[in-house]
Amino acid sequence: MSPLNFLSKTSFRCCVVILPAFFVFHFSCNAQENASIEFGKVKPKDFVVSSAAIDSNTNAVIVYDRGDLSFEGNKTGWFSYVFKRSTRIKLLDKKSFDLATVELQLYKAEDGEQKAEKISGVSYNMENGKVIETRLNEKDIFQQKYDKTHYFKKFAIPGVKEGCIIEYSYTIKSDFIFNLPAWKFQSVDGPTLWTEYNVAIPSLLSYMSVFQGLHKFDVDKSGTGSASYMVVQQDNDGAYGTKNEKRLTVSSPLTKHTWAMKDIPAFNVESYISSPANFVDKISFQLFKTYDGESSHDVANDWKNVAEKLMKREDFGKPLDEENYWLDEILNRVVDADDDRLQKAKKIYYYVQKNYVCDDHNDKYITTSLHDLVKKKSGTVGDINLLLIAMLKRAKINAKPVLLSTTEFGRNSPTYPFLERLNYVVGVININAVNYYLDATIPFLPFGKLPLNCYNGHARIISGDTTSINFSADLIKETQTTNVFILNVEEGGVEGVLTRNMSAYKSLDTKTAIAKSTLQSFEANLKASYSEDFLISNIKVDSVLMAESNASLKFDF
Repeated sequence: MSPLNFLSKTSFRCCVVILPAFFVFHFSCNAQENASIEFGKVKPKDFVVSSAAIDSNTNAVIVYDRGDLSFEGNKTGWFSYVFKRSTRIKLLDKKSFDLATVELQLYKAEDGEQKAEKISGVSYNMENGKVIETRLNEKDIFQQKYDKTHYFKKFAIPGVKEGCIIEYSYTIKSDFIFNLPAWKFQSVDGPTLWTEYNVAIPSLLSYMSVFQGLHKFDVDKSGTGSASYMVVQQDNDGAYGTKNEKRLTVSSPLTKHTWAMKDIPAFNVESYISSPANFVDKISFQLFKTYDGESSHDVANDWKNVAEKLMKREDFGKPLDEENYWLDEILNRVVDADDDRLQKAKKIYYYVQKNYVCDDHNDKYITTSLHDLVKKKSGTVGDINLLLIAMLKRAKINAKPVLLSTTEFGRNSPTYPFLERLNYVVGVININAVNYYLDATIPFLPFGKLPLNCYNGHARIISGDTTSINFSADLIKETQTTNVFILNVEEGGVEGVLTRNMSAYKSLDTKTAIAKSTLQSFEANLKASYSEDFLISNIKVDSVLMAESNASLKFDF
C-alpha cells in the first residue's frame, strides 16, 4: 500500500485523497486536543463560552461536534458502516431553537437498509445556580415514511430555553458503503469551537476523499490498527431449499484517520453565493476499490462505469430502454403524425409539464414505477423527468438523462463521479444540431430552459459517451425592458404609463406567483411594493398562462 496521495487542488483548496495507507497513530489521542469537553456532563462553567469566532450576530455556538466512523460485518457476506455523531450546542436566543430539532433521512431497499439507533438528547438549563437536565423520551422519537425507499427519524429535544445547552447523539448503521457520511467542519448556524471526524477503514476497502474549504486542519493524523469482523454468508445448499448460514471471521488491518478544526467562524451566507454547501469546510468519501483477499476490483471509479451501472438500474435507466408500448395511448392523443421532431418534443414536454405535479425536487431516481406515476399524476423530479425521457424515446426522439447538482445542494466534482453530490435529473435531446435541456417539473418553464438553480457548474449526460456539460451561470442571458411615458406633469405630481417586457425568468416568477394565489393578490403586492406617494392603477399582465411567451406588465401611475 502507498501513503496518502494528495492530488488535485482548486482555488479554495479542494483536495482529493485516496485512503489505502497505514501509519502509526494511537486513535484515542485525538480527544486530548479538546480535553475541556466532557460530552454527557455539563457543569455551570460550561455555560460560559468564549471564542474569537463568536460575534454580535451569533445566535448559537456549536461547542462540540464529533463523528466516528467504523465498520462491522453484516449478514450479506460483506461490511456495513457504523456512524456515530455526538453534538453539543449552546442556544443563545430563540432564533436558534430550530437546532434542537433533528431529522435523519434513511434509506431501505431489497439489498440492504440504513438504521438509526441509540438516539439520545438532553437540554441543560441553569436554575438557581444548578444545572437542570431535561432528557428526550424515547416515545418522542418519530419515524415517518417518505416513499417506498426513504423514511425519516425525527426528534425534538425538550426543555429548550434561551441560553441553554443541548446535546444529542445517534448511531446510523448502513449496508450501503459506496458513499460514506460526509462531514462538515463549518456551519451556517453559528461558529464551531471544536469539530472532528474519526474514521477506521478496513484495508479491504479503499475510499477516495474530497476536501473543500479554506481553513486548515488543527489535527490531521493517520494511523494503523487491526480488527476482526464477523461476516455471515448465506447459500441455498440446505435441505428442502433452505438457506445455510456460514459465519466467517475476517481479520484486516485498519487505516485510521482523524481530522479536526477549532474556532471556525460561522459561514456567512451572502446573496451572491449560490449555495453554502459549495464552500463550507467539508470532507466526503466514495468507494474507490475493494479487495477480496485475492485480487482488487475497481468500483465505479470513472464516469463510463457509473453510467453503465445507472442505465441498468431498475429505478433509473432500465425503464427508459424498455419498449414502453403502453405509452402509445398517451402519445397518440398528444402528437400528430405529421409533426416534425421539434414539434413532437414540444408537445410531449408541455403535456408532461401540465399534467404532472412534482412533490420533491431532490430525487434523481424513479421512486415507484412509470406505470404508477401515470396513474397518480405526481412524483419526484426523477419520476417526472425520466417519464418525459421515456415518452420522447417512444416517440423516436433520442432523449438522454442528465445528472446535476442544484445550487442549494452544492457543487459536484467534474473529475470523480460522486453520486451523492448529484441530486437532480433533467433530459437532453438534440434536434437539428441543437441541444435542448428539458425539465418538465416546473410549471410555465419554457421548452429548452432549466430552472436557475440547475446552473451550478458540472453536469453529466448519462449515456455511452457520458458527455460532460458545464451549466455555468454565465450561460444565462436575460433581457428585460421598461418604458416610462410621462403624460402629464403638474405642480405636486406626475402622471404616466409604465410598460415592462419581462425576461424569461422574471416571467416565470410572475406566472408562478399569480398561479399560487390570484391576479388580485399579485396586483395588491405590486401596489404595496411602491411608496405611498406612488399610486398605480389599471394594471394589466399579459401572457401569464403561456409558457412559451414572456409576460408583460402595464399600469398607469
